[in-house]
Amino acid sequence: MNRSDSERIATVLESQGLKSVPMDVEADLIIVNSCSVRQSAVDRIWGKLKIWKKFPHQPINKLTNKLVFITGCVLPADKKKFESKVDAIFPISDLPKLPQYLKRKRKLKISDYFQIPVWTLQKKDEIFIPIMTGCDNFCSYCAVPLTRGREYSRETKDIICEVENAVKKGFKTITLLGQNVNSFKPNFVKLLKVLVQIPSDFQIKFMSSNPQDFPDKLVELVAREPKISKEIHLPVQSGDDEILRKMNRKYTTTQYLKIVSTLRSQVSNLYLTSDLIVGFPGETKKAFQNTVNLCKKIKFNKAYIAQ
Repeated sequence: MNRSDSERIATVLESQGLKSVPMDVEADLIIVNSCSVRQSAVDRIWGKLKIWKKFPHQPINKLTNKLVFITGCVLPADKKKFESKVDAIFPISDLPKLPQYLKRKRKLKISDYFQIPVWTLQKKDEIFIPIMTGCDNFCSYCAVPLTRGREYSRETKDIICEVENAVKKGFKTITLLGQNVNSFKPNFVKLLKVLVQIPSDFQIKFMSSNPQDFPDKLVELVAREPKISKEIHLPVQSGDDEILRKMNRKYTTTQYLKIVSTLRSQVSNLYLTSDLIVGFPGETKKAFQNTVNLCKKIKFNKAYIAQ
């Protein structure tokens, strides 16, 4: 999602005649697309700000004549700290009016954000298309509901139009994005059924999925539809039920294993990836070992592990 957001930012700036430069020191305008989900990402922003500021307690733009904006996932506490250090902080939903935002702040509808195309920076064979944003799940380790807001789904007709345009431009892989993509409203499976009817040779991927929103009907569609990729990203986060409960994940390891079993039995050439968190507060050696055992049992093709 952040990559897609960054490409939309670039599209808006290029439409105003601005050009990207390889080094931040050459830039007149710097936009930081942030992520407060992990503290390490916030720390990296502070590190960059110290470079751009040159000296402590000196506003960036006064010293270097640069405009520095921050957008993306920003927690209220981080926003308050950043406000005195940068020229502006704006929600990603305000992106369509970024040219005006250089002069003043302006409230916008989330739906306006989705109208920005992303043709300029994409690889010719792949494009990322957000179909929803936000999340209603409130996992205890995740800031998305606080930074992105509650779930908001795009109009189906707008998604169809963007996919059709992407296919016409020659993109071969369409990746549908959402913090919890399967919770798209009114119905994710029905959306996929419509999209695969678009004539042309292309493939559809989607991420990220929550196990609680992965019904058998979706498995069946992935299995039988050649246009839908067999690469499935299904974050498990932990292999211990007590830790999953503390994470506020609304499934058990037994339920997760059932989904994987169904996928493996129906989807040929399944390529399964996942996310895992180790060292979660309260995780015991036994709980950690349960996660290790789950990974050995499932044998993910790839796993992204955070601590």
